[in-house]
Amino acid sequence: MDINSENFGNRFEILQELGKGANGEVHLAFDNFLQRQVAIKIIRRKASDDAEADRQNRNMWLNETRLAGKLLHPFIVQVMEAGSTDDFDYLIMEYLAGGTLKQFTVPGKLLPLDRVIDILYKVCNALDYANKMGVLHRDIKPENILLGENNAIKISDFGAAYCNDTEVTQVLFVGSLAFMPPELFRNEIPTIKSDIYAVGVMAYQLLTGMLPFTADSHEGLILEKLNQDAVPMDTRRHDIPPSLRFAVHRAMHRDPAVRYDTWKDFCDDLAIALPLVPRPEEANFDSAHFNVLRELPFFFRFTDIELWETVGIGHWQKREPGETIVEEDVAGRSLFVIISGEARVTKKGVELNRMGTGECFGEMTYLDENQLVRSATVTAESQVTMIEIEGASLRHASSGLQARFSNEFLKLMINRLRHADERFVLSAGLHV
Repeated sequence: MDINSENFGNRFEILQELGKGANGEVHLAFDNFLQRQVAIKIIRRKASDDAEADRQNRNMWLNETRLAGKLLHPFIVQVMEAGSTDDFDYLIMEYLAGGTLKQFTVPGKLLPLDRVIDILYKVCNALDYANKMGVLHRDIKPENILLGENNAIKISDFGAAYCNDTEVTQVLFVGSLAFMPPELFRNEIPTIKSDIYAVGVMAYQLLTGMLPFTADSHEGLILEKLNQDAVPMDTRRHDIPPSLRFAVHRAMHRDPAVRYDTWKDFCDDLAIALPLVPRPEEANFDSAHFNVLRELPFFFRFTDIELWETVGIGHWQKREPGETIVEEDVAGRSLFVIISGEARVTKKGVELNRMGTGECFGEMTYLDENQLVRSATVTAESQVTMIEIEGASLRHASSGLQARFSNEFLKLMINRLRHADERFVLSAGLHV
């Protein structure tokens, strides 16, 4: 049966087929209600003589349906709706136009090393979040990583997910064979290390254009995974730094005890490898920015999700010594956080304060919509690196991020008032 707009009461205009598999397909559609493009995943019903396959497909659809409102993360595809007709089940999901990572897993089309690290870092962060929510993905592979604009990535297809907090009996042996860890062939319960293994295999494939094993049959591949180490990466590509090879080989080690225990440990090693990778000067990757912000006192209380959202709306800038950053009596709505360097605050030429790494300024024009112009001038005293966040961008951010910034601004103002009182008392004492 062909899928068309009539299957959905003419709400969706079916534009094209994006992909097709044994059990269904994904279509690009235009949502006439929400006035945006969406992806519709169709899971077709099997014939009556294939009841077991039909049951498993429906369970996977139910899995994704149950998780739709639970997994809310910048790097996880948002499932907006789910439903059924007489012929198929379906999911309405956000659409990303860049395709999947599968296209970059063959020699000649490999991504730059720093871009691969950036992708892996984001995948690890999303899976760490899912794990904290009690969910293992169990089918991580390049086909399930979608690409968007500005280096955006999203993990899709949680149909095979294993949920730790459910009493429903779950199938243990699911996933894609090339990315399954060897312990699953011994009928062991899946753990966080199962997903870490799959990310390791995916990393290997993205970096070399090949899978880490050479068997050409299912039985042979299982035997290799159980009894042999992966083909060393340096025999397939010579320009991968040792630190990156180490991280990937450890993630996909056949002995779970050798693998990383946490996603943070994996991310830390990826972060160590990133500076060692040759890359263009203009390369500007989100994971590096995330790491920098996480170390600044202003962002200590931000969750990972809030930090990633901040990275997404922030603009990184540099100012040379003596350069004006904001000027008094001039309109401006942006707020700034200093990443490194020192800046001087003046009003009518009189110095009021000096600010350094991790300090914020410009927040009053965001908090007070009636304050149209800056009340002071801020000038770079040394070379200053900072993140600029436009007020409009923050007002359109998630309610959680807006609340977090507002809380931090409140603490900031209390501290400034306290310091102002201390300076006043000290000044008065000096003149007694």
